[in-house]
Amino acid sequence: MMKIKGFFSSLGLFISLSFSSPVLATSNDNCVNQLTDLDFIAKSKEQGLLRFTKQQPEQIFSYQSSISFSEYLDFAYQYITQSNPRAKMPCPVLTPTYKQLVEQGSRPEKANIADIIAPFELRQPNNDKVALLIHGLTDSPFTFHDLAQIYFQQGYSVRTILLPGHGTAADALQTINAQQWQDATDYAIKRTLKDYENVVLGGYSTGAALLINYLTTHSVDEKIKALMLFSPASEPHNKNGWLAKWIDLIPFVDWIDEDADIDFAKYESFPWNAAAAADDAMATIELTSIKKRNLPNIPVFSVLSDIDTTIDSQATLALLNTLHDKKARPQNDLDTLILYGDKQAIPTSFAEDYTIYNPQCVNKNCKNIRGISHIAVVNSPNNPHYGSKGAYRNCGSHLDDEILYQQCKTIEKPNIGERTADNLAQYKPFQRLTYNPYFDELSQQIQQFLHAVEQQ
Repeated sequence: MMKIKGFFSSLGLFISLSFSSPVLATSNDNCVNQLTDLDFIAKSKEQGLLRFTKQQPEQIFSYQSSISFSEYLDFAYQYITQSNPRAKMPCPVLTPTYKQLVEQGSRPEKANIADIIAPFELRQPNNDKVALLIHGLTDSPFTFHDLAQIYFQQGYSVRTILLPGHGTAADALQTINAQQWQDATDYAIKRTLKDYENVVLGGYSTGAALLINYLTTHSVDEKIKALMLFSPASEPHNKNGWLAKWIDLIPFVDWIDEDADIDFAKYESFPWNAAAAADDAMATIELTSIKKRNLPNIPVFSVLSDIDTTIDSQATLALLNTLHDKKARPQNDLDTLILYGDKQAIPTSFAEDYTIYNPQCVNKNCKNIRGISHIAVVNSPNNPHYGSKGAYRNCGSHLDDEILYQQCKTIEKPNIGERTADNLAQYKPFQRLTYNPYFDELSQQIQQFLHAVEQQ
């Protein structure tokens, strides 16, 4: 096998690339058309056409905070372009964030997949304040295209990063570990503290766990003003997650899920090693350990669903309650929780002085939704890919039933919500919800929280 080695001294990084399969060739002319091409979807799911990187990278980035963020962004874009089998495929999914990136000169008007999913920086004309956002497992920075607008409209610059093993193809997650994700997160925080005066940290799912771990194990700069958690990863919903690292050792047993991977912004296939790494990341903020550490004296804003089937919501509530320590954090009076679903899910032992919002359905946009999913929280109904009118449908609950899988992709009005056992048994086919019907309300709640933080 031929290897090409390149060294970029100015970036302090080294990349080794092993060539494997050739660039994928399909009849689809852009990323949107692929979402509704059932023949291609079936073929891709069966043969793993999009499951494997174009080149197998051994990504090594020094993550030294002396390396500028613009250099990091250049590296990440190059990594995606070299390894993602569809990196150069046209992708006309132009969110408001993407259009602003075009205006700021950091993206071309005609986007390809690499342009859409690469980490980015939305820049205000000053370095006063910034929101640094860390995505979750199997995701990409596209996760934050909608949330970025909320922060930007409040005068914040917005930075995102790409966690190692992401942005290419799902098999890249077979060779990563939680420490690599933590190293990337630590770099982003330290570099951002060099560049901005006031920093708000935001994490989605695994990204939230990485932020909590950093904040409870480091001497934290007073420039960090708040922590914002979206569907934070505390403990897996499936309590057998700890077995993943042992199952991954079994020869030829590599995948938990093998899907079509037509979602250009998020992996649909899922290797055992990724589950093991996620379990390791969550273990760093395990409740017994967290009780021995202190979160800095900054306010915490959290958003979660009561029936999240990826993360244990009860474990998350216990974690938030533990972090809400008045002695260690006098400023915890601004701690805020947005809970979607049944408020009775909050245990009676939960802190009484916590600000809690429990949105209820009051219009037709949400009345037929069967619960808010883990992946829906961060996306607007207007998102051109994941929104209510987007072409993409998450049908991974029916991987073992091709008939239901195809029906889920094609039925005019699918059942939609979180993929609980009850929902899957009662509603067939069932599409996992990919957008937040309460997103406008969430936007207002974030604005109120940021305003209160700034007034301290």
